[in-house]
Amino acid sequence: MKRLYPKENPSRFSGKVRHYHRTAQSERNTWEDWVDGPGAKKRKPLNWLKFLGIAIAILALAGIIAGLIIELG
Repeated sequence: MKRLYPKENPSRFSGKVRHYHRTAQSERNTWEDWVDGPGAKKRKPLNWLKFLGIAIAILALAGIIAGLIIELG
């Protein structure tokens, strides 16, 4: 049997504004902020030493594999 709840308790969903229409942002943005956006993020400069080390390691590994293939083939 269906249980009836008392009518005197207000529903917790009785608000006039739906939860998905609310915003968590408390500050008001200007029209320029909204149109222009936050701007491009600055790229982090490449760490050339790290990049060069990885490239040399890959070339050395490829050389070792090629040497083994030539020697054993």
